[in-house]
Amino acid sequence: MLNYTDEELIELINDRNTKALKVLYERYNMGIFNFILRYTNNKEIAEDVLQETFTRVWFASHTFNISKGTLKAWLFTISLNITRNEMSKKQYAYNYIDIEEVYNEESGLDEELNEPDYLLEEMETKDRINKAIDMLNPYLREILLLKHFNGLKFREIADMTDTPEGTLKARFHNALKRLKEILVETEN
Repeated sequence: MLNYTDEELIELINDRNTKALKVLYERYNMGIFNFILRYTNNKEIAEDVLQETFTRVWFASHTFNISKGTLKAWLFTISLNITRNEMSKKQYAYNYIDIEEVYNEESGLDEELNEPDYLLEEMETKDRINKAIDMLNPYLREILLLKHFNGLKFREIADMTDTPEGTLKARFHNALKRLKEILVETEN
């Protein structure tokens, strides 16, 4: 089942095949989780939204339409909508979480085995970039995360967000420009 296409998996999920859902989950869970984590900076919200995303896939798999886009884009659309809804319902404190913390917790890797100076510099750089991303307005942060960090195409994002491609390209350009400005401002 690991070699099945996304479309074959969704058809099996339509027939209530739990193994197909598990394969689909294994294929996309980390990308979706990272997107939500970077969007919200809240590990608990990211875990909840990830779970809700695949619960909705189970119950709404019949609504997927390949003529409207890829399954990957459909999954990110679901997670984006749940995340937006969750963030608008409650006022969450945005606590900074380094994505490396999550990986190290899950893998049990010991960072102290690497060179301390290099690690410190790398962590400081990641910290500055993550904090700069957090300072972007939500629309700029959203397009940056979807396009750059998750590799979605502008067309897919346009379908997801019901926003013209040209607008998204402009936002992406503005996001990169603003991110660079923030990094220069905070360098000192």
